[in-house]
Amino acid sequence: MKRTLVILAAMLLVTFCTKRESVSTSTVSTTSTEATTTTAVAAPAPPPPTVVTESTSAPAAAAPAGSSIASQDTNWPNITAEVTEFRRKGNTLTAKVRFTNKGSEQLHVEVIYGEAYLIDTAGGKKYGTLKDEKGSYIAALRSGWQDRWYEYIKPGTPQTIWIKFPAPPPEVKAITLQIPKTPPFEDLPIQD
Repeated sequence: MKRTLVILAAMLLVTFCTKRESVSTSTVSTTSTEATTTTAVAAPAPPPPTVVTESTSAPAAAAPAGSSIASQDTNWPNITAEVTEFRRKGNTLTAKVRFTNKGSEQLHVEVIYGEAYLIDTAGGKKYGTLKDEKGSYIAALRSGWQDRWYEYIKPGTPQTIWIKFPAPPPEVKAITLQIPKTPPFEDLPIQD
């Protein structure tokens, strides 16, 4: 019986000592975290903002690189469409549209160019996508197709397409762009 009590006392002592070491380790860990927090608070202040000056090299209607003229949600789930360029040059108007997947899964987006057009509401005219002499649309085409573009867009990865239309007369300064499965981009300013 005495031997059993000695063994039991030894086991309790070992258990007690092990718990004290765990508590001691937790205290060290907490102290280390507090030191890190103190260091983060003592970080230097950010530099003052840079002064931006007006640039005369770009036209007023041009969107800066990476930005857009107009943006809106589409009828494809989690896909946003942005018009990044809307430029008239000679007898054509080029529209560049960037699609961005804001979801968490890869999504299929398809644009059939026969369903894309410009609307001049003031002039009462509709301008369809231009075609070449072989009947192919003059636009970003999917390889092997004459009338469409499609892509499986990964999350966070933008895809840009371009479309050529007949240019409206020079006095038309804004026009509506309609692309499939997207509400109209109304009164987009034309970049000359």
